[in-house]
Amino acid sequence: MFRLFVIGILLCYSKPSIGQDKELFQSEINQHEKHLSFQKQNSIASSWFDVTYYGLNLTVTTSPQHLNGVVTIEGICREPVSTILTFDLMNSMHVDSVKVDGALCTFVQQPASLDVSLDVIYPADRKLKIEIYYQGLPVGTGFGSFMFGMHSDVPWVWSLSEPYGARDWFPCKDHPSDKVDSADITVTCDSSFKVGSNGNLVAVINNGDGTKTHYWQERYPIASYLISIAITNYQQFSDWFHYSPTDSMEILNYVIPERLSSAQSELPKTIDMLKIFSDLFGLYPFIKEKYGHADFGRGGAMEHQTMTSTTTYEENTIAHELAHQWFGDMITCRTWPDLWLNEGFAQYATALYLERKYGQSSYRDYMQNQLSNARLAVGSLYVEDTSTVRNLFDVNRVYAKGASVLHMLRHVLSDSIFFRSLFSYANHPQLKYSTASTEDFKNVCEQISGTDLTYFFNEWIYGEGYPRYSIYWNLKDSSSGYVVELMLKQISGEIQSNIFTMPIDFKLIASAWDTVVTVFNNTSEQIYHIPVNRIIKNIQLDPDGWILKVISEDFNRNFILYQNYPNPCGTYTWISYALPSQMHVKLTLYDLLGREIKTLVNETKPIGVHEVNIAEIAEYPSGVYYYRLTGLNLAITKKLLILH
Repeated sequence: MFRLFVIGILLCYSKPSIGQDKELFQSEINQHEKHLSFQKQNSIASSWFDVTYYGLNLTVTTSPQHLNGVVTIEGICREPVSTILTFDLMNSMHVDSVKVDGALCTFVQQPASLDVSLDVIYPADRKLKIEIYYQGLPVGTGFGSFMFGMHSDVPWVWSLSEPYGARDWFPCKDHPSDKVDSADITVTCDSSFKVGSNGNLVAVINNGDGTKTHYWQERYPIASYLISIAITNYQQFSDWFHYSPTDSMEILNYVIPERLSSAQSELPKTIDMLKIFSDLFGLYPFIKEKYGHADFGRGGAMEHQTMTSTTTYEENTIAHELAHQWFGDMITCRTWPDLWLNEGFAQYATALYLERKYGQSSYRDYMQNQLSNARLAVGSLYVEDTSTVRNLFDVNRVYAKGASVLHMLRHVLSDSIFFRSLFSYANHPQLKYSTASTEDFKNVCEQISGTDLTYFFNEWIYGEGYPRYSIYWNLKDSSSGYVVELMLKQISGEIQSNIFTMPIDFKLIASAWDTVVTVFNNTSEQIYHIPVNRIIKNIQLDPDGWILKVISEDFNRNFILYQNYPNPCGTYTWISYALPSQMHVKLTLYDLLGREIKTLVNETKPIGVHEVNIAEIAEYPSGVYYYRLTGLNLAITKKLLILH
């Protein structure tokens, strides 16, 4: 959805900074939340009526500010009815008359709905055509659903209906689950203005009275909140997406004159984004129409179908909104609690774009920022209370945690299975150009992977919080070398008390060597024994940052002196030791008679594993020697054998 300078980092390659302003986003939420008194009940339109078509015929004037409309709604009765047909419409829009199948009928306007009286019994599967004549000055709610503004003293009109704002300016069934098969958006306005909207612009008619009428046709399924208009004295330019040797699609940009130079510099990046996303998710879903951008007068951007409304040309925002054309527009969240399927996917798709365009380090930097913000999330990713903008569009919860969950799922499944799952989800015959739930996405991932992912979805999507890990480890001698004894604990807190089941990577680090091992953690305390053939100096939990987590402690818990390596030795050897805390230690080499040969260490050392190289072994006679480590009231002695 609407991305108002959401979450950002500074990336080290040559590109603009992400420029996401979380405080600005939250202030916009606070500003508009007070207007949501009627939206707190979600859609109250008749559930038995399946809307299949919207025809909006609007006349917009800016002096005075006024909207006059005739909206044609077509649909099918899913059960026999003979009572009231209800649509969502705020009473700031005054209804003049209503027709059902061409005949005038009675109606009643409620504060947030329009009740149309049906005077005959309609059987199931009966098609109806309703025409609603109305006019007024829309009262913007949510993020400013329908607004009159200015730029450089020029009138500017735009819409942004997500989540509950379509009803502010046209009668509809304002719920994401009921997408119409097609829509026509016809707008008459001042002849000096252009109108941006959904689908293809099929005609512009000069009416000869100082107005023009713009005819837009959307022939792909569309949700009510994705229908949009944007009106002002736009400058127009186009780029082209060549998706085959013989075919291309227009990228149509409507830009206010004062921003034309910036737009022409930045928006062509959309071409590479279209190529990358088409490769990952399947060909751009509205390829027979267009993609494009229309400037509007508020912060951020909104993924209106086929034509994003935007205030910024920042690269990550352009990518985020374009990704919504697959996840949000083509496949729309079936209910608002499933909004992460829109926002989390678009946020993560931005990371995939950065990975393909700039490399792995850019992906990692971006995702570490998402993980950091996700740790601030309150509540489950599946948003139970959808009555307010604040809950639905919490940047930490729905955007950052949504992206983080997909990032983690990628590691759980492996790259090949994860990307197959994403592609299969985006091209699922029952979901494509329709709606999806969290369970639909889960089912696709399970089908592709052959893995039961109930634990993952319960913990990360329906549950709250994230794991807090403590790790402790020792290195023990074994007959074949050494064994790392690693204890992993999950710490419960006030917010999160459940145990997270996750595969976890551990990086084992020795001198000029490292390796990664993966363990499966599903209890609050587990001990793992990992055989190794060298002295381990350090261990890192989740070294590549795949897991949303906090590490409380990470250290070796014992005072340990390891067997030297190699042993026997002839020219050199290494001696390693581990300290559970900072302390003054002394490491001394003795001969068989207990005479001190050399002091190897005599200083304060920090917590962790340390090692010393004895390079002059060749100077000592063959035989048995001892080395002794002392610190505080602790002492350990080991035997060393020199052979020449």
